[in-house]
Amino acid sequence: MTSKKNKTITIDENELGILSLIEEGLLGNCDHLMDENESKEILKTGKLKEENFPYPFIFAPKNAEKILANIKEKDKIELICNEKIVGHIEFKNKFKNDKNFSSIFSSRTCSLENNGKICISGKIKIYDSAIKTIKQQFQLVKEKLNAQKITALVANLDPLHRAHERMLRWTIDKADLVVIFLVESFDENGFEFDLKEKYLQKLIQNYLPPDKIFIFPLKNIDLFHSHLNPALESIVAKNLGCTKLVVGQNHTGLGMFYDENQPKSILDEFSKDYDIEVIILPEFVFCNICHMIVSTRSCPHGFHHHLHYNSQSLKNLLRLGIIPPALFMRKEISSMILSSIFPKRFKNFQKIYNDLFATDGILEDKEDEEFYKKLLEAYQMSYIV
Repeated sequence: MTSKKNKTITIDENELGILSLIEEGLLGNCDHLMDENESKEILKTGKLKEENFPYPFIFAPKNAEKILANIKEKDKIELICNEKIVGHIEFKNKFKNDKNFSSIFSSRTCSLENNGKICISGKIKIYDSAIKTIKQQFQLVKEKLNAQKITALVANLDPLHRAHERMLRWTIDKADLVVIFLVESFDENGFEFDLKEKYLQKLIQNYLPPDKIFIFPLKNIDLFHSHLNPALESIVAKNLGCTKLVVGQNHTGLGMFYDENQPKSILDEFSKDYDIEVIILPEFVFCNICHMIVSTRSCPHGFHHHLHYNSQSLKNLLRLGIIPPALFMRKEISSMILSSIFPKRFKNFQKIYNDLFATDGILEDKEDEEFYKKLLEAYQMSYIV
């Protein structure tokens, strides 16, 4: 802690993450908290210095009125997160918070009541920034591959199913490097971020070319998790150095419509202004006539022949302890999720395993994850009389 208690404010991990994104220029060329004139310009035109900004970078810290009462220009306001000093803001000026408008810190919610009464502007400095470290790691990978065609996906992978994998493979085929921005789950019953990162890494290591994929974790940042503003996804992808952004046609907030029989979205005009190509993929389904994963655009068979990769329904099955068929999810992924949700689920687990499944004659302790995988393999076997 610091002795300068009159010049410190407490922030949460989400605010720390957004401040880090701003400082590193991943949300635009503006790397500071905006003043009143800059924010009004964005609210009026949607742009600042000819650059698109869906939201102004204005910050109204909660319960900070006393701290800001006697502050002067160039004073340092230290930032406290989880009882540690994580950075500071070099104060420029302050202005009244107009709660009729959203800022980058309240873009994910309709309620603005939790914001403070006073906005502050100034230069941001985050110490030991996780976002900065990840950005540097990405630059090293990009330079090593001499990657020119870099495609981004923003996904919560809640859970990671076969349609996600199909989407990834399609993207990898057409890029030098693929960046997966892994975001927090939006629903309260969503899976833990660390678990999602773990099963994504397992998929990549076992079934995809790991040297062509870079995971950019956006842990504890709620800015993207609801997918309500795909323009933000275009911005973070472009500012990292990506040339394309791939989204699915069912993406929340995409605003799909048809103009002269051509599919359009709200990103069409934005992508022109921001110089990034946006590719909208059709929905992937399993057709029981084609016997494979197909897109709804290319499959000639009707809706009644299609099995859908509905993330919410698959998640509900897993939460109930039911392992989805391997047709929907890889057994390694569903087994990892179930063993995480239901640790030490079975009594006499080792005996159940040994009694049901073949062994090599050596009795070894097995994990729950291995049991689920063996169970799915048995489900896929057929018995012919």
